[in-house]
Amino acid sequence: MTTETLAPAPVAARDTVPFGASAAIGGALALAACNALTNWVLSQQTYETTDDMLEMIAANRTVMLVADGLGFLAALLLVPGIWAVTQVLRERTPVLAGIGGWLAASGYVGFMVLVIEGQVALAVVEAGGDPGTYVDAMDNHGSLVQLAIYVVFGIGGLLGPLVLGIAMLRQRDHYPAWAGIALVLSPVVRMGGLALGIHVMPAVASLLMALAFAVVMLRRR
Repeated sequence: MTTETLAPAPVAARDTVPFGASAAIGGALALAACNALTNWVLSQQTYETTDDMLEMIAANRTVMLVADGLGFLAALLLVPGIWAVTQVLRERTPVLAGIGGWLAASGYVGFMVLVIEGQVALAVVEAGGDPGTYVDAMDNHGSLVQLAIYVVFGIGGLLGPLVLGIAMLRQRDHYPAWAGIALVLSPVVRMGGLALGIHVMPAVASLLMALAFAVVMLRRR
């Protein structure tokens, strides 16, 4: 009598990141909520300088605290969520998906600088007194490392989803074209909203990303 040793079943790519679907979709939805609250505050008054930002935070402390909390949650979920999406897309377009995932995940690591910056500004407001030192530091004494973080966030957060969207479009036999287009348009809509001062558009961009991620992670193979 012989015994047969069975090889373990391969793990599906979508299962290599635990709770990857929840992280990807939930992170994008948390980002949409963060964008909505932040841009609602921005729509209340003109914001041109750091001093203006402090006045804006002082007038909307609770909303900004909640927005920063949602931003922290978004970054916490989006980084593993993006890698989960990348793992699935890499089955058919490994190079594009790998580049897009690396850019996007790195971008949302850099996104944490905005959360921390918001919390420091809130602490300055809560402390009272003259915020002149903080304003001078932010406006005139930023370091190269600080600049590098902003660049990583800007490039990664914008180009990463665009490249992942192109990877989806290369797989039109498996994913609907509209989902890939939604992901490609996400950074375009985000930048358009920021450039034109249309405050609802960054939240819409995050919803487009959530929709595309849901299609990738929930579609049966």
